Amino acid sequence: MILEVALYIVAIVVAVFVFFCYFLSGTVIRLDRQPVPKTPKDYGMNFENVEFKAADGVNLKGWLIPANSNKLVIITHVGGLTKYGSTKAYKSFSKLFNEGVEFLKVAKHLRGEGYGVLMFDFRNHGESDPSPNDGKVGIGLEEYRDVSAAMDYIQSRTDLTDKDVGFVSFCMGANSTIIAMSKNPEKFSKVKCLVATQPISMAVFVRSYLKKRFTPTGAKLILPAVTRFVNWQSKYRLEDMSPANFVKDLKVPTLYVQTRNDPWTEPADILGFYENTQSTKEFHWLEGLNHRFQGYQYFGEHPEKMLEWLKKWM
Repeated sequence: MILEVALYIVAIVVAVFVFFCYFLSGTVIRLDRQPVPKTPKDYGMNFENVEFKAADGVNLKGWLIPANSNKLVIITHVGGLTKYGSTKAYKSFSKLFNEGVEFLKVAKHLRGEGYGVLMFDFRNHGESDPSPNDGKVGIGLEEYRDVSAAMDYIQSRTDLTDKDVGFVSFCMGANSTIIAMSKNPEKFSKVKCLVATQPISMAVFVRSYLKKRFTPTGAKLILPAVTRFVNWQSKYRLEDMSPANFVKDLKVPTLYVQTRNDPWTEPADILGFYENTQSTKEFHWLEGLNHRFQGYQYFGEHPEKMLEWLKKWM
């Protein structure tokens, strides 16, 4: 009887553990679809609602903030956020940060310096359509198609086709931009530079996150199961969800930006991207911040380094 009870308890513990790891894996491949509560008009900027399709038919929605110049900056957003960013009002068990992130503040700084701005929601995010693979993300391996589609859209408009283009890209948006430039280089001949804020290898992020939340010992127990569940459910292996194999193909001056005290990554990850980038490059640490998401907000409050890089190359 005692043995039966012990086995029953063990079975329950194992079942709970397996379900928990399965749940965590789902938060990796199906990110939050947050609302878009504001538009550029709320920040005093005129804009145009735009739509364009990726090569696989996914319809993408965005904003074009015009300017009387020959310079256009494309902002690509963080996975799980939107072209607007993220609001405290949105609640989700898997939401990683409960403070506001406003990429429209970045856009306002850019517009104030005379740049036109294009912002759009990635597939499975905001107001854009889901991807054909049941709404699963690739942390850049799927979403690069959306960045390439944005370049196609620019070429389709006579008022945009001759503009010089720069990218200000965040996390998954940076991954997607880097991968798109590698896979479809012919579409990026007008691109002059890239600001890549906190691109990430998802395996590194998951490992670092689990260590922070569940201690290094807990992470060692949980990580193998989460990795197997991700690899089983996803089109892409967790270990492959990274721009690491693509940065060598970058042709444009690239500024890498990283929060030094980011608890959810390992410095060697982004430094590896930087070291393997063959184009003109610079690395910029964000000091005095305590959270990865504070790095996403940084240029909204302190745009100087971003504007300096764009001005230098555009």
